Amino acid sequence: MTPVTFDGCFGWLHGPREGVAGDVAVLICPSLMEDAVVAHASLRLLADRLAAAGYWALRFDYPGTGDSCDGDIEGNGGHWTAWQQSVDAAASWLRTTTGAQRLVVCGLRIGATLAALAAARRDDIAGLVLFEPVPSGNTYVRQLRLDAEMLTGQRPAKEEGLAIREFRFSARTLEQIAAVDLRQVRLPAASKVAIFARSDARRLEACVRAWTDGGTAVASLGWEGLAPLVHQNLIEEDALADFSGVLRWLEQAVPAGGLQQGATRLPHAEPAALHPPGCIETPLTFGDDRRLFGMLCQPTHGAPGDVLIIGNIGREPHYGTARHSVAFARRLASVGIASLRIDYAGLGDSLGPTGRETVRSHVFNVDRGPDVRAAVDALERLGFRRFALQGVCSGAYHAFHGALFEPRISELLLVNIPLYTLPEGDVRAHIEQRDLTPLFQKLVMRQSWERLLSGQSNLRNVVLAQLANVRTKCASKARRFAERLGLSRKRSFAQQALATLSRRGVRTQFLFSPDEGDIAVFAREFGRMGADLHAYTGATMRIVPGMDHSQMKDPGRDRAEKWTIEFLTEAHWPQARSG
Repeated sequence: MTPVTFDGCFGWLHGPREGVAGDVAVLICPSLMEDAVVAHASLRLLADRLAAAGYWALRFDYPGTGDSCDGDIEGNGGHWTAWQQSVDAAASWLRTTTGAQRLVVCGLRIGATLAALAAARRDDIAGLVLFEPVPSGNTYVRQLRLDAEMLTGQRPAKEEGLAIREFRFSARTLEQIAAVDLRQVRLPAASKVAIFARSDARRLEACVRAWTDGGTAVASLGWEGLAPLVHQNLIEEDALADFSGVLRWLEQAVPAGGLQQGATRLPHAEPAALHPPGCIETPLTFGDDRRLFGMLCQPTHGAPGDVLIIGNIGREPHYGTARHSVAFARRLASVGIASLRIDYAGLGDSLGPTGRETVRSHVFNVDRGPDVRAAVDALERLGFRRFALQGVCSGAYHAFHGALFEPRISELLLVNIPLYTLPEGDVRAHIEQRDLTPLFQKLVMRQSWERLLSGQSNLRNVVLAQLANVRTKCASKARRFAERLGLSRKRSFAQQALATLSRRGVRTQFLFSPDEGDIAVFAREFGRMGADLHAYTGATMRIVPGMDHSQMKDPGRDRAEKWTIEFLTEAHWPQARSG
């Protein structure tokens, strides 16, 4: 797969093997927000499978999503207009670049809706592959409003715009989306359509009838093997989607066509680059066989010798929760700080070990030290000489261990680090119980029963995690009491590790949200408000008012970013400016 850019959008072109390219290319339209995050790695696998079958495949980020540039989207017609235009731009770029004569457009959820609209206005679409399409824009907007209300606790006014996750939708954009009704869309009679959905909703059935009555061949093919497109385990390793049924239908309905000799070499391929205001972003593949991926963001002017490496937040791709990592990287560039946002192996756009390419890796139980080292090696070859490492939640856990593994790390920024060593048993239950809220209180909480009844939590694992955390807390208190009496100097792993980093001259900043669960484990190790950090030179701790666990909401996110920039600029990063 080759990173590409066009019209300010970032994408990946997956090319067939030499000599096996047909004259059909497939354009993959992702969904938005959480839908896009969950499906990201599976859609990467789909593109690989398509390329192996002889199809060119392009997956890309719409304007204002993923790694793509933002621009003045709302000032130029709104998000919905920009996204439709980007689908057309991607389709035209794909045909021009590969020489394909026909296109298949594939989409997930609202991306499937965009794909169907594109097919209705273009004359080069031979087929459509729709995963869980959204047939009613009005229903989708209602769901957006409900999601926004759940996130903020406030009901948005119907006549106003909507702020949700990384988006600020105008009232005009919401009206445009709400006006979409796929039952009214007329698809080309010659195109072939496959719908893969979990259920035959009434509106979707009406779409099938309308399209069939218009002369379009439509196949409804169920959902077998495709659950990972819309669901992922929060922590445990799991498999990506199985697209065997999709490939079987496509090869029969829209075959790749005759071979194009020599067409698998991209003509006039230029290095991919994006130019958001004040910075330049270039994709970087690195590690063994270049299986790891990161996006390097540098200030437009100057060549800083310092760089911050930003790791994954949980299973989020490198662009981060609510696209936080992208916004953060571009803010850093605006004050002269370069950054590399990376995907660890088996996450996002980075491949797992050989033979494990179809698996999403465990969030915690994988050593990310080699990935950090590979990133530092690649950056060092580019001329960088000072390296900082940042992570949020599980990313902070891996940053902590990565700094121990890689001695070239000089600054360490840890946001809401949930643990320092892995517990035995269920990691998720251990993290959920780390604040030691009494079990009987948790069992009367609605959220606890919802997780238990849905199978997301296991009562036995919850009890075991509570007991393990109680033992840890008691041992921590006993150790701290003995240290104060001068009876013991034995340190925990976290304390020994931070002492090692301190002796190496690593400056460490801990940031926490005000939530008791986020700070509980740190308080056991280093005292409430970091009372014991004075023993570790260069280590500081701050609680960020208004910050949530994943740094998704303002104003807490803004304050955390500001403090991070101040931390980097106050001593060792003289080329940056903290204004």
